Amino acid sequence: MNLFLCSHFSKVGALLKDHIVGKRVAFIPTASIHEGYTGYVGSARTVFKKLGAELTEIEISTANVSDITQAFDAADIIYFTGGNSFFLIDQLRKTGTDTLLKQQLEKGKLFIGESAGAIVCAPELSYIEKMDPIPKDYSQNGCTGLNLIDFYVLPHYLTASFKKITAEIMQSFPNIELCAINNAQAVIVKDGKRDVIGKEGN
Repeated sequence: MNLFLCSHFSKVGALLKDHIVGKRVAFIPTASIHEGYTGYVGSARTVFKKLGAELTEIEISTANVSDITQAFDAADIIYFTGGNSFFLIDQLRKTGTDTLLKQQLEKGKLFIGESAGAIVCAPELSYIEKMDPIPKDYSQNGCTGLNLIDFYVLPHYLTASFKKITAEIMQSFPNIELCAINNAQAVIVKDGKRDVIGKEGN
């Protein structure tokens, strides 16, 4: 699988310039739709457009399966915004998009996950509950993630308003492999290998 996992896409999107120019992107804002602040969604749109990508935006909690399938089939890149990780995984499962996504990634398509979009790739999501509250209408039994990776992304590590909570999460889960990244970093996963790129400083 070919994954690019980050905290803040607008800070690191330029690192993917050669992979984005002229490409078709399925842009999924679902994780953000109930969040109070969504500026990062607009910032991501801007980055993709500046890099010459063609965006098809699809909100999976309201779209029908055929439209989601068509958007994924037509895309070179599948991108998930930040927002609430539990809401996102719930909608992925309810709509069957989790299965569709895995089928597309097996074809070698690039997946870009920002914050919540990166978190849901993990085997399990309970580690992030201090950052992302579980919605009252959450319908899943347990907190199983997509299991696309064998580690756990901790985005926004020690950055601004997330400094205290990310430090607490890091201390609270010493027995799982947390990959902490700040807003200027990203994790690249390709052919089973993982690399952290970007600036170490916040």
